Amino acid sequence: MDYFTRIEEGQAIIHAGGVYYQVPAYERGGKVYAKRGGGFVRLMAGGGTSCTNVRWSGLDTPHGTWREDAQYVLYKPAPVAAKLEAAE
Repeated sequence: MDYFTRIEEGQAIIHAGGVYYQVPAYERGGKVYAKRGGGFVRLMAGGGTSCTNVRWSGLDTPHGTWREDAQYVLYKPAPVAAKLEAAE
């Protein structure tokens, strides 16, 4: 089962009824979600979300990349660099 995982330092701007909110961004199954109240809304291509009265207008994921496909907003974390050991 895929769980909602916080995107490190990820933030989304969502708005409903003329009020804008800066909220944490989450990932589940490669798709991007934004925290909304006690739950999450899925970000959709074109600024829509899984909640009909909520839209999104900004997304920042400093430690990965996101893109819009035909329907969803997808997230890919940045590759983790291998830790180098000091030579003796």
